[in-house]
Amino acid sequence: MSDFMNKISDYITNFEYESISEKMFQLSKMAIIDTVGSAIAGFNEPAVLKVETVFSKSIKDGEGASVWRGGNKVRLEHAALINGVATHALDYDDVAPSILAHPSAPLTAVILPFAEEYGKSGKEVIAAFVIGTEVMTKIGKLMGFRHYDQGWHATSTLGAIGGAAACAYLAELSEEKTKNAIAISASMSSGLQKNFGTMTKPLHVGLAAQNSVQAVLLAIEGFEANHKIFEERGFFQAFTGEMHDETLNQKIKEVKFGGLHDFEENGLSVKKFACCYFMHRFTAGVLELRNENSLTIDDVEEIQITVPPGGYTALIHSNPQTGLQGKFSAEYACLAALEDGVIQLQTFTDEEVQRTVIQQNLHRVIRKEGKGKMVDARELENLPVHVRITTRQGKSVEKEIFHAPGSKEKPMTIEEYKDKWHDCLNYSASEPLSTEQKRFSEYLFEQAVNLEEFADIGAWIIGLSQLFEQIEEKISL
Repeated sequence: MSDFMNKISDYITNFEYESISEKMFQLSKMAIIDTVGSAIAGFNEPAVLKVETVFSKSIKDGEGASVWRGGNKVRLEHAALINGVATHALDYDDVAPSILAHPSAPLTAVILPFAEEYGKSGKEVIAAFVIGTEVMTKIGKLMGFRHYDQGWHATSTLGAIGGAAACAYLAELSEEKTKNAIAISASMSSGLQKNFGTMTKPLHVGLAAQNSVQAVLLAIEGFEANHKIFEERGFFQAFTGEMHDETLNQKIKEVKFGGLHDFEENGLSVKKFACCYFMHRFTAGVLELRNENSLTIDDVEEIQITVPPGGYTALIHSNPQTGLQGKFSAEYACLAALEDGVIQLQTFTDEEVQRTVIQQNLHRVIRKEGKGKMVDARELENLPVHVRITTRQGKSVEKEIFHAPGSKEKPMTIEEYKDKWHDCLNYSASEPLSTEQKRFSEYLFEQAVNLEEFADIGAWIIGLSQLFEQIEEKISL
């Protein structure tokens, strides 16, 4: 296993922007835009406001990095923390099905502030994103589904290392210091699924981004760490509970960084719904059956949802009482889809979850799992979910769903990305945006689509802050 760290550091220190394929280039840009949009909508969430209260002390003379709302300059690691919590506060950020993680949230949250402070270009931002996702997915796939099954939040555990890899590239670290940064971040990895449905879940993303910054800043100063962190009694064993050396050795020998990226091979799933990705396919199925059969919640006797073994792992709230809990409730998503005919950001507020018509019908949603052993993340994507709705008149309608909207098989168009961007911005304001604000929002989106043209990414972040300033009086603080 001794060559694994060498593979990572070689990849980072010798990376060339020109090696990025056109497909990966476009996927990366749109992932960054989509993640910033999700953060825009998330800044009003209590979790973000509380973290801002604790960590948003300004730095004198405009030093530091920007909190995206308002442009307040804070310490670099605190900017990564606050922006990171915002990216995941609404659970609206994308998912990498191959590792059951949200890669773009911790990576975007750390790359943009780091690039802003160090005066990096749009091209360097995109390259850092590619590097970060490559390291995240390679490590995650080596561990397989067992890592997630142990109760770890892979977004956070893997995100800290991926973010450190990205920032090591931006900081132009030597191979020795790059290895130190990776090893330090491996010891800072954390995040437990038990906190899903609470403010601490998005905090995981912020902490991963903050830890990435701290690991790289320490490495810059010559802070040392064990380069054998992925060997015996190291990261792999600690985060899976059990690893057979011969099996892992063989897997590591086969690992190649660069070339065909995981996002190109396995896809990146962009969220159409602001909730846990495990819910998207059957929620889409309920919406389709509702529309095809003109169903209402009053018509329904039972909704039976059948998923592959392990498909309910993250859906820990069967009796949700808050918006956060609703994001991890199969029962709520199905009933909200039936009642409203649409799933949007507003769906996941406390008031919507607590509606009497929802609470009185939670028992009508029956969860089932397919037969067989629990499958890993990649298999989950390849096996369908099944929805059957039985009406009070005894009629049954059903549907099998293989792919979620926004998945590799059903990708979002540029117009759908733009619609989501505007929806996120509208959600952040207490009143509809003015014509001028809409135009500025459109302008920033179009700029981001051409991210590679920026000589200094800080210019775009300033524009983002200016937009927030325009609508500041309309934001509910």
